[in-house]
Amino acid sequence: MCGLTAIYHSDSCSPPSRDEIMSMLDTSLSTIDHRGPDAQGTFVSEDCRVGLGHCRLSIIDLETGDQPLSDEEGMIQCVVTGEIYDHERIRAELEAQGSAFKTKSDSEIVIQLYKHQSFNALSSLRGEFAFVLYDASRRLLFAARDRFGVKPLSYTMFGGRLLLASEIKAFPALGWKPEWDIDSIVNNGYFTDDRTVFKGVRKLMPGHFLVFRPDGDLKVQAYWDLEYATQDSPNTSTVDEMITTLRSHLTEAVRLRLRADVPVALYLSGGIDSAAIAGIATKLLREKDPAAKLTTFTLTFPYAKQFDEGPTAAGTAAFIGADSHMVPLTESDLVGAMDETVWHCEQPISSFHGPGKFLLSKFAREKGYKVVLTGEGSDEFIGGYPWFLVDYLRAADRAGLAMGLELPSDAERAGLLQRFQAYLASVPVMFMSPNSHTDAQLARKMLGGISTHRAFVAAGMPTGEPYNAAVLAVTGEPDCTGAIAEGVDARVREKATSGQWHPFHVASYVTGRTFLPAVILIQTGERTEMAHSIESRPAFLDHHLVDYINTLPPSVKVCPSKGEGPGGWTFTDKWILRQAVKPYITDEVFQRKKISYNAPILRKRDADSTTRSPLQAMLKDRITQANVDAVGLFNWEYIQGVLGHYLTAPEFPPDGGVDGKAQLLMYVLSFIIMQERFNVPKWVA
Repeated sequence: MCGLTAIYHSDSCSPPSRDEIMSMLDTSLSTIDHRGPDAQGTFVSEDCRVGLGHCRLSIIDLETGDQPLSDEEGMIQCVVTGEIYDHERIRAELEAQGSAFKTKSDSEIVIQLYKHQSFNALSSLRGEFAFVLYDASRRLLFAARDRFGVKPLSYTMFGGRLLLASEIKAFPALGWKPEWDIDSIVNNGYFTDDRTVFKGVRKLMPGHFLVFRPDGDLKVQAYWDLEYATQDSPNTSTVDEMITTLRSHLTEAVRLRLRADVPVALYLSGGIDSAAIAGIATKLLREKDPAAKLTTFTLTFPYAKQFDEGPTAAGTAAFIGADSHMVPLTESDLVGAMDETVWHCEQPISSFHGPGKFLLSKFAREKGYKVVLTGEGSDEFIGGYPWFLVDYLRAADRAGLAMGLELPSDAERAGLLQRFQAYLASVPVMFMSPNSHTDAQLARKMLGGISTHRAFVAAGMPTGEPYNAAVLAVTGEPDCTGAIAEGVDARVREKATSGQWHPFHVASYVTGRTFLPAVILIQTGERTEMAHSIESRPAFLDHHLVDYINTLPPSVKVCPSKGEGPGGWTFTDKWILRQAVKPYITDEVFQRKKISYNAPILRKRDADSTTRSPLQAMLKDRITQANVDAVGLFNWEYIQGVLGHYLTAPEFPPDGGVDGKAQLLMYVLSFIIMQERFNVPKWVA
């Protein structure tokens, strides 16, 4: 829920007047009021050096939960976004220690935990959150972001001022002027590390906190990170015990996320993740009310039936007795949502995943819902993506062997690895460019030989051809795979290269720290949902649940079994999850293999027809030399050639994705949109 904005004038600069700061905060909040249309509040310190702003989406404590929040003495002020779970228990413990609360809001426990535990307060917080806290007695600003980065928080410094906000579009009102960060753009820094596409603007990374002092000193530290069992760590649990424990953790995660003072719905696809959440949520609701019904929302694409998950989702909805809403979309709908999706995501997009979620959230909000449960976060840690299989096959699963699991021999693994690498290199795993298992050798070596980070690069542009010569003269040729490897914590690189972590778990870590927050939680998650004042709650990203999953051997996640598959073995993705949630899902979903979600476009078109598809028409209209030159980054001759080829010879990938040429053009269009909406000046060498 909610949005925040903040400014701190250090002692090296003179602050404006109180009225000026209040006006700046109000204007800043107006740019993100979609995040919190229910209430708005501001705070300005007595010395006018600190200002905090908050726009509220009321979900918990509807009557008294407005922000900023303060302690009894008024010395601590705080603005919080998101949800903190299990807060009733924490509140009772703090009250027993003498804390006095002004509201019933979950957010207020941040202040009291800080007073009792200082920065250690973060270890007690469970949920999706970002906050900025100002301690007037120490003139100290303390900000943090949740462990997985579900809730966004960006910051920048200029002229002795620190700015923080839920979205970058809140910064211009506080005096910031945008410029392109060309190295971040060329090397996908907005995807791989704490950079954004804007020069000097950083994301506070997941599981990190920031401390700013009046002398201008800024420090960023990690308070939590993903951890995995080492390869030789004994696991004394049986497989049945693992299944039962996973089920228990997931059930508790769902139970906590059903808590709200407003109705809660669920985004339901045809996959196992959202189906599992739906089934467990229905069970929990009916423990209190046997007649309870969960409300679900599903995207459908009736014009592309072979890629439409609607019928499978409808089967799940009928199985649990849900109040089901199907949301049919057309290619024109998706194209029409492109501009607003880029504006809210604040980074380039190259598929219709974001516009699809944008439109789904719009529909849910129109039906009166503010809170939805989602299935994001399972694939990253339980082995749901195709690139995990090759990294699973890179080393023997010693923990699985110690449990007595039947696994491929070393010779069989080697043959299977070669076979699957060749297959995945020929399949457009991430669509925009081909995958490879032979290039970027140094970047692979830095992470123990895995190839997952190279698969991510296929979602972008691994070569410099689309960029103009002036940009490449400054940045050099792109090394996006290297940028990912360099952005990984040195501790993790040591565990990868020393073999302490199985390659599968190294791949899981990299996915959870790059792909998850940058794509799943922004393009198809928080930003496109909050654009319509919808708070999503991904139960699979409960850190107690993930901490447990990460202790399990790789072979109960990507589970091998002797069969008629290639090399005499078959592999079941997310095997242990399937077993844990089997009572709550249909047989169809239990048996269904992982299928990449895509918002498809029409599959067949007469190549000789003069009638263009909505996507072709938009790209022809918007990708002009004037628009491309205004950005200052791209090689118009190259882009023009790609556009001409796409208009005359579009391709239709077999998985329902968008043609790689169109994806590149959508990427370029994203910068045109951002240049226009943020008023970014043309980049000039």
